[in-house]
Amino acid sequence: MKINDADVNFIFDSLSIEVKKVVPVNTYANFLVKVETNKETYYLKVFINKKESRVGCKLSKLYPLLSEKGVPVPTVLKYDDSLKIIQHPYLIISEIKGEELRDSIAGFDEEELRDFYYEFGKIVAEIHSITFDEFGETYDGKAVESFSEIGNKGPFDNWKEMHKEIINSRLSLLKGTGFKEIAEPIREWFEANSHLIDYKISPRLLHADLNQKNIFVKNKKISGVIDFDNAFVGHNEEELMRTELANFSDNKKLRDSFFRGYTEIISLDDGFEERRVFYYLSRSLVHIDCIIEYGENYVADVEKEQERIKREILGILKGESIKFDKN
Repeated sequence: MKINDADVNFIFDSLSIEVKKVVPVNTYANFLVKVETNKETYYLKVFINKKESRVGCKLSKLYPLLSEKGVPVPTVLKYDDSLKIIQHPYLIISEIKGEELRDSIAGFDEEELRDFYYEFGKIVAEIHSITFDEFGETYDGKAVESFSEIGNKGPFDNWKEMHKEIINSRLSLLKGTGFKEIAEPIREWFEANSHLIDYKISPRLLHADLNQKNIFVKNKKISGVIDFDNAFVGHNEEELMRTELANFSDNKKLRDSFFRGYTEIISLDDGFEERRVFYYLSRSLVHIDCIIEYGENYVADVEKEQERIKREILGILKGESIKFDKN
């Protein structure tokens, strides 16, 4: 798909906004540019077709909903799938000021980090406070539909069934790889431990990838959370483990600060600590899938990381404990 500067100008002209500069942004799919204008800076994402543009529709609905909850997200200027302005659907959102957390975190002292993660805990809880009646994926912030990650199955009236489908989907990617021999033992482990999530679980909105690239910081405060493209409706503990691993799994004080903020808004379910290994293994499958798909673009030494994660998983399957906190 090719979109030129004339197309970009045409889109913004339709909104009576003057384009000053167009800067291409590298992305795996679709078309993304940073657009500096006479008003402010925006990001324009153009989708190949209406099917691909469902993500744009999702963001155009979720961002306003999240903003109402006090979550700092981009402002939606325009979502258009009419194909009247250009022959592709597109989404325009405002730029989040600041820099990615991964680029600024080294400038925090320990106390500032504790304060930061306390506030971050509250923001994540506000995201999770958006609840639904079923599990799956939402494109309008209201209705829950089938979940794209698992081949558009669902929606589900209980998390246990949806999580089983998620695990099966993730394990299917191990076929024909260096991980294929551990796929069936992992499946059996989850089946044997499925009782851990066999209770009434609230369907909550999950971001699905709260890593330090998607958290923006300005003056050591959270200025924005971006990339809700893969957001879905699930169990908040799935996201809490992923967030922990991506941010502070090796620091108990930061973890405590995060959960102090989080639990001011949402209480943790009984048995939360017992389920940490369950969700750690669930998250490990995402890590494996990324190794398979992205290779050296994801980890420096693929073979070394493959052996490390296999050893760790085999330990979990044997009942060995996981040391989450290193200090």
